[in-house]
Amino acid sequence: MLTYESTAREIERESPKMCVLSIGSLEQHGAHLPISTDTIISLEVAKRIASSLNAFLLPPIPYSLSLEHKKSRATIWLSIETLCSLIRDIAKALDSHGYEVLIIVNGHGANFVLRNVIRELNYSLDLLIILIDLGAMYFGTRHSKDVHAGRLETSIMLYLRPNLVKKDYIKDYIPHVTRDYLDYASMTDISPYGIWGEASKATKDKGKQAINRIVEDALRYISEVLEFVKKRGK
Repeated sequence: MLTYESTAREIERESPKMCVLSIGSLEQHGAHLPISTDTIISLEVAKRIASSLNAFLLPPIPYSLSLEHKKSRATIWLSIETLCSLIRDIAKALDSHGYEVLIIVNGHGANFVLRNVIRELNYSLDLLIILIDLGAMYFGTRHSKDVHAGRLETSIMLYLRPNLVKKDYIKDYIPHVTRDYLDYASMTDISPYGIWGEASKATKDKGKQAINRIVEDALRYISEVLEFVKKRGK
């Protein structure tokens, strides 16, 4: 598999047509998970997708639209304009080189604007961009009770990077408001622990099952989109 650790000669020789880009974040994840949790998870999903499709794995974007976590000194966030510009510039560079497909694995739930910029690019470039949005796929609706640093993320980290999980600091907290209230108040205003979910219910086995399901679902969706686009002849 070609990755960002490959040489230019290797990439030129194999001339891949498909790329995979992951987007993480650098933000607080309670006291028990690393601030790079979203980056670690999205990159792992991207690696498995790239391996399955023999695609070129690009380096992750480790920052996101994380204003809801800005009260934590550990959080570094981008503006909407910066994130959109990054995606546009990367897509245009890939398009200029003749790549045919870019798969974006979004690991941060608040990057809602990605769908808009990807739609814009799909209407203006020859490059096809497919979004795998982990937040939208696995954290459900505004009524979800497992939103941030809860059972799912903690389980996945126990499977992928157990050495980074501080088990003694795991707490459960489910706010009395819905997820959309993050539009009005920061995570630490809504949850005193920076957690939204039941992290104490996390297990390594649940994490393994979750990652396998996520990758399986993502590959199925990618296949369906590629077949659809092939039929309509982009």
